[in-house]
This record gives sequence, structure tokens and C-alpha cells, in this order.
Amino acid sequence: MDKTIVKGMSVLEALIAAPEPMGVSELARQLGLTKSNIHRYLQTFVGLGYVSSMDGRYSATLKVWQQGSKIIERLDIRRSIRPIMDRLARATLETVHLAISAGPDVIYVDKSEGVHSVRAFSEIGERAPTHCSATGKIFLAYHPTAMQETLAKSLRYYTPRTIVDPDALIAAAEEVRASGIAINRGEWEVAVGGIAAPVWGPDDQIIAAMGLTLPLVRFTEDGAATLIAQIRAAAAEASRSLGASTRQIAEEGPARLVA
Repeated sequence: MDKTIVKGMSVLEALIAAPEPMGVSELARQLGLTKSNIHRYLQTFVGLGYVSSMDGRYSATLKVWQQGSKIIERLDIRRSIRPIMDRLARATLETVHLAISAGPDVIYVDKSEGVHSVRAFSEIGERAPTHCSATGKIFLAYHPTAMQETLAKSLRYYTPRTIVDPDALIAAAEEVRASGIAINRGEWEVAVGGIAAPVWGPDDQIIAAMGLTLPLVRFTEDGAATLIAQIRAAAAEASRSLGASTRQIAEEGPARLVA
């Protein structure tokens, strides 16, 4: 692996993840690189149009999104699954996401917007941490490397309900495997919850997670039971549309709530 490319990409990824522009010294501290290296990488990315500079601080540009969106548009799974997501959003009135694995994160590659005036907002291309999102927990349970990549770094605390103990996270993943459903109740954002189920491909490997996102005020025990049945049925339909085996879909487990 080319270490120069790895270091350069770490700079770009740090800027993409940053909520505000970053300076050279800040990047150097965060990434453990020299200021001279950081500056050289930044000038390259500025020249290519992936980074902009103002008053000595740097941020990623929309060119990053433009390139990523081209890949997302080529994902065949979106064309197959989008009608199923639209029907689920209409049936539940909640926002539906389709997420793929990205190491310690998941990336939302598609969504069908809910109709409630009060709802959780998100964007296609947005990342969510695997350890405290419902779609992320699906990959922790079923993806061969997601758990390893997530535990390679310390688990970040977001809310009082965030799981930051590795053993507790492993146990939570086992519960997801037993039920076939993942639940998030205010673990990433205090007032937001989610329910997710796996989407399988023709080789019986997980290729995506389908999730519902909603405010916790609407996430009642009675309502959750109905939503679980709906997301499970929609994910199973999506899996069948992609050629997954009946055996794999059936092995997702009984419908029960995992807190």
C-alpha cells in the first residue's frame, strides 16, 4: 500500500468529516503528520479542486460529493429497491434509508422522505457511525469486517445511550443476529430513533441495510411492533428482488424488539 496516498487521503477524509474548516496545525495534531506534509497534501487537493482555502483554513469542496454521487448513481441496487422504499415510506409516513458499509461507518446511498412535519433530517451521502445507528448495527451483526474496523478505534460517545463498551457492542450485535432487526433509541442523536433490517444479495452476503428513522416521541412500544414488521417485510422483498435465497431471508429470525 502506497503510504503517501494513504496519508494524503487521510487529510481529505478528515476535512470531509470536519463540521468546520480546519487549519494545518489542527490537521497535523489530529492525524499525527508533519505540518510540511499536511501543507503539501492540501496544496495538491486545492489544485485539483477537492479542497478550498480561506484565511489559512481548509475545507472539502462539493467536488468530493460530485464524484461520489456518480458512483452512487451507478449502484444497481438503488433502482431495484427504491420502489420498495417508497412504498414503505408511504405506509409508515417515516423516512426510509438505504445504507452501505464503509468500515466504521455506514453511508446513506438513497432515501425516501417521510411526510411528517416533525421528522429526522438526513442527506444522501451522509455517514453514520456503525456502533450507534440502526443501519450500522446491522453491518456489525452480519458484515465480516465491520465489527473489527469499528473496534479498531475507540467508540465515540454521542449521547448517554451510546454504547461505548466493546463487550456490550458485541453483545448487541449478537442480539441483532438473533432477531434480524436492529434498534437505535437515541444513541446517536438524543431525540431520534431508528429500526433497520438487512438486505441480502444473490450470494447470501449482506449488501445493504434498510432503515426507518423517526423522532423518539413517535417511537412507542405499540408502534414499534408494527414498524418492525413493516421494515422486515420491505427488506425481505428487497432481498428477493436482488436474488437472495429464501433460506437466508428466513434465517433472519423472529420478529421481536431489540432495545
